[in-house]
Amino acid sequence: MKISFTSFLLSLHKRKKLRLTIAGLAILFMANLDALVDLVSHPEVPYFHSEHLIVGGITALVTLVFFIILGLYVATVERALRDINTLKGLLPICSSCNRIRTSDDQWHIIEKYISERTEARFTHSLCPECFQKLYGDRFK
Repeated sequence: MKISFTSFLLSLHKRKKLRLTIAGLAILFMANLDALVDLVSHPEVPYFHSEHLIVGGITALVTLVFFIILGLYVATVERALRDINTLKGLLPICSSCNRIRTSDDQWHIIEKYISERTEARFTHSLCPECFQKLYGDRFK
């Protein structure tokens, strides 16, 4: 079974524990990166040298802040996507009374239907054509 990289990332995104584990491992790796490089390039420097602890701690903190900001950004984008998809698709609407038919074959007033599904509020007014039809020359 061949899995694409995109589908792998999407499946990973849905598993919160696995995401947190990977983020934690990335933070630990970044915190130890300075010590690991020194271990290879300068074997005489001890692994738990005070400089490694300071640099590793700062790096871990910065990486943690980065992951927190990334998580907040992803949550914001997901919330925006949910809001966009709220009224996505075709809405069957009556040509005469402008009521909307829902999936359970109920007809609802358009204002009520949209207000229940979004944060939109309605205010009523008349366009110039309807004003002319209804009131004619009375208000010139």
